[in-house]
Amino acid sequence: MKLTRRDLVWIIPSGVSAGFFAWLAWRAVYIQFLKKGVSEPVWKQGARVRVSSVEGLEAPWKFRYFEYPITQGSLYAVIIRVPGPVAGGISVGDAHFLALSRICTHLGCTVNFVDNPEVGAIAYNFRFDNPFLGCPCHFGAFDPMQAGKAIYGPPRYPLPRIQLEEEQGVLYATGHEIPLRPIEQG
Repeated sequence: MKLTRRDLVWIIPSGVSAGFFAWLAWRAVYIQFLKKGVSEPVWKQGARVRVSSVEGLEAPWKFRYFEYPITQGSLYAVIIRVPGPVAGGISVGDAHFLALSRICTHLGCTVNFVDNPEVGAIAYNFRFDNPFLGCPCHFGAFDPMQAGKAIYGPPRYPLPRIQLEEEQGVLYATGHEIPLRPIEQG
């Protein structure tokens, strides 16, 4: 069978379209279903850094950015008062806290705490029931109530957690979860 020019005019665009839709289907599966879960953290001890007082984060969803010293420099991080206990977080009486790295596990951009669902819907093209951490580079989203699990966009891995301790009403960061993605692989 000999292919004519007329056959190629139909076959080539069809092949390109089929390839595009196959790629699009793969991206949808990758983004929605291949996220890594969150397990119990393995901690690497580090410097003891004062992060906040318990009263400084007086209500659920109050947060504070901070820097945590690591071998490679400073790690941008956030501490959030969450409404309930979270794996890798700390509870002080009825108050629950979680600290996370702000370095996106996808390509290393700095994520932001998004406490307003309307802002999240507009700025990150993602609507969620509670505040989340959003990456402005590729619109990934991470859920603090699931210990930083990636829930939307290209990131596959959760944000690494920062170990917290409480002493006399003061919260201290004392280490970080390993591996510290994307700085360390593992």
